[in-house]
Amino acid sequence: MEQDLIYSALNSNRIIASPFVRPFISRTKRIHMKKNRNISLGALALMIPALATASDFFDQSESSIRYAQYYWNEDPDDGFGPTRDEWVHAIQATFKSGYYAGIVGLDVSAALAGDLNIGDDANSITNLSSDSNVQNPHGIGKLTEAYLRFQPLGEANPGLKLGLGKKARSRLQYADNTTRILPSSTTGVDIDYTFDQGSVYLTQIQGFSPRNTSASSNKLTNFNGEEIDHLRIMGAKFNLPANFNVGFEYAESKDYLKSSLFNLNHSYTFESNDKLTFSFKYGNQQDAGNLFEYSGAGPYAADNNHDASFYELGGKYSHGAYYLGASLTKVTGDDYDRVFFAEDHGTWSSAAKNFYWFGLEDEQMFKFSGGMSFADFGLPQLRWDAHYAFSDDAAGYDDFKRRELQSVLQYRFDGPLKGLHLAWLHVEHDTEGTPDGVRRTALTFSSAGIITHHADRLYLNYTVKF
Repeated sequence: MEQDLIYSALNSNRIIASPFVRPFISRTKRIHMKKNRNISLGALALMIPALATASDFFDQSESSIRYAQYYWNEDPDDGFGPTRDEWVHAIQATFKSGYYAGIVGLDVSAALAGDLNIGDDANSITNLSSDSNVQNPHGIGKLTEAYLRFQPLGEANPGLKLGLGKKARSRLQYADNTTRILPSSTTGVDIDYTFDQGSVYLTQIQGFSPRNTSASSNKLTNFNGEEIDHLRIMGAKFNLPANFNVGFEYAESKDYLKSSLFNLNHSYTFESNDKLTFSFKYGNQQDAGNLFEYSGAGPYAADNNHDASFYELGGKYSHGAYYLGASLTKVTGDDYDRVFFAEDHGTWSSAAKNFYWFGLEDEQMFKFSGGMSFADFGLPQLRWDAHYAFSDDAAGYDDFKRRELQSVLQYRFDGPLKGLHLAWLHVEHDTEGTPDGVRRTALTFSSAGIITHHADRLYLNYTVKF
């Protein structure tokens, strides 16, 4: 299972505090709020009183409280990478309304996060942001979601949906990061139209709220601090005869970066209900204007132009509670490692986006994956997923090799403890190589760079819905 899918599962529950945890507020550090720069959130706030007076607005609503604790122990051994020893927690309250008059709905979520303990040897923190040092991080307090939903054609024809405001978004080539104690989110607009044969969509993003700060909606910028007007994403998915599915997406960060993706899937179900799925993907990213850092900035070296592509073949066989998968990903042109704006943590709809990206120029990754639930052993709430990925060559590096082993064991409680979710993520990621002095004269520090990262992450999530 790919890391993004795993983390989506880890963050799908919303939770309330358990009695063994000391009071949350006493450990939360000082909160830093920034003024909301997007006018759409102001318009949303003005509409809330009118919506709240309608009884139908609450008929199909759902409220929840999420409490979470994450403990991460990570180190690079003798390689290059962060050392982390962080124990953090968060509480998040969420309200999702029904549709008033079958047309308009509202999603609102607010959260607090703080540290429980940061180890003395840690030199990096990722769920929160450090203050004077890593051991004294800032707490977080903010609205994580404030989003208006519209069904312009009413409940009888819900195929057309519009949205406005702040939320965690997910498209093929851009997704707000949900791997930390609180999610990142974006401010913008969305249009989706679903029909029997597929769907089409458009998203425009103009503000960003980081996963580890209280910032409400930062402007999009490049690594030189120059403002990017917007990120626009357009896509379509179609269901074809004979169990074929095809998807297209184009995304452009104005005057900065453009990216396109094509994918084709075919599945076959046997009489035994076993399922075999094949997939093909092609993606390309290019510089898109004068905001691109041609002279180099952030983790990127100088480059006269950027043009990177990848090709991917994959297959997966499912048998009851078990599955096995394999994939091959090849990168051509430049490094496939650019993001749409400086604070973006990067989305790559590829099996090669693992704990880190197997995305250097000419890098060819082989990946084997597998997983199971323990339903056959009387434990349907317990499941395990793992993968092993490797590559042995990348342009501009001598003696290059990359290896990654990842395992996720998780348990979702039922009965009196329903809503409690525990997970353990173990990762060993090792990358070796030295610049050849010709095509590369320095190490690469992007998401596809030379890094060693061994991690154990423990997740506790507990949810109450009402």
